[in-house]
Amino acid sequence: MGSAKVLKRLGTLAGVALFGIIFLPDISLAQKATATTHTIFMTAFEVKGSTTSDKLAPPSVNPGDLSKGYEFKPPGKADKSNPKKWQVSSYRFSPGFVVVRQGNVVKLTVFVVNGDEHEVRITDPDGREVVAMRKWNRGREYKVSFVAKKPGSYQMACSTHAPTMQATFLVLPK
Repeated sequence: MGSAKVLKRLGTLAGVALFGIIFLPDISLAQKATATTHTIFMTAFEVKGSTTSDKLAPPSVNPGDLSKGYEFKPPGKADKSNPKKWQVSSYRFSPGFVVVRQGNVVKLTVFVVNGDEHEVRITDPDGREVVAMRKWNRGREYKVSFVAKKPGSYQMACSTHAPTMQATFLVLPK
């Protein structure tokens, strides 16, 4: 066999090997693919903002009438010593978006900073509860977990402060 043919064969073999390395799944990784546990530290808190009516007029519609997730204290009620001051607030979970893989265990440790009481539950992509409704209070830490069995969006929501107080867990297929 001529040296040109040998080089051509070696080049072909090298190309096939490179293709396998780059494009074919790593079988050893696939065999090791077991459920991973994701521990997520989350905070439940209230975002507040205030100003005075001489700088910015208060909203014409009470934000609290738009959603339970908003609160509004008009001038004269936000601060008794400053009759022009007004305040708005909204409740949040942070982080509000998490990505995990199907089959993973999601362990949440949530510390509640503000809000006297929150009614929280987690639902799967079909709307079924994976963590039943429970009450969480300010100044306490709560731990819950679930297995991300199905791909899609799992929702954690506080019904007391919906729709602003929610978090999404996007579950990617295996």
